[in-house]
Amino acid sequence: MSDQDAMFAAITAQRLRLVDTLDGLTDAEWDTPSLCDGWRVREVAGHLVSILEVPLGRVVWSIVRSGGFDRSMDRTARRFGQRDPKALAAAYRALAPRRFAPPGLGTIAPLSDITIHTRDIERPIGRPSTIDPATLRTVLDFLCGGKARGFVSPAVTKGLRFEATDLDWSTGDGPVVSGAGEAIMLAVTGRRVALPDLTGPGAATLSPRLA
Repeated sequence: MSDQDAMFAAITAQRLRLVDTLDGLTDAEWDTPSLCDGWRVREVAGHLVSILEVPLGRVVWSIVRSGGFDRSMDRTARRFGQRDPKALAAAYRALAPRRFAPPGLGTIAPLSDITIHTRDIERPIGRPSTIDPATLRTVLDFLCGGKARGFVSPAVTKGLRFEATDLDWSTGDGPVVSGAGEAIMLAVTGRRVALPDLTGPGAATLSPRLA
């Protein structure tokens, strides 16, 4: 999946699948803690809307004013997360086709972002995955390839082999980390909740790297 149009089509499709999930959430589910530390489902949704709705100039100004990228993203996600859930979901549906990719990484960045955050939302509320297998394989290639700047430190995946038990996918050399593709994706991006889902001699090496 290297063609830019195909990548943007996959990004839009995953956004819309997530919106379908958001549309059916109860108030309690919107307030459920997500897999993103400190964010409920509503803050993750707020983050996803904000990165498409806020103009780039305002994003840069917010980063400067907030004293860093992570702090800016957190403040913005919390502000957007205060919106009425129905309005938040409707805004995301309207913005889903928007084509945006950060300089340096290209379309793999928004594809990875929506794929990871989809499970940040779905898993804690007990919803089955809506991620397309082809999309997950593409994201795993990126996350475990040692060049996922801003997503995964190269030190996390270095010297390990990752093998998905539910996908025709593997990468790397070294002690094997085995598990569902979702579990690998979540673990290498710091979601320690997925570590018990992984097996193999490399799993014991991976765990302390996420501390």
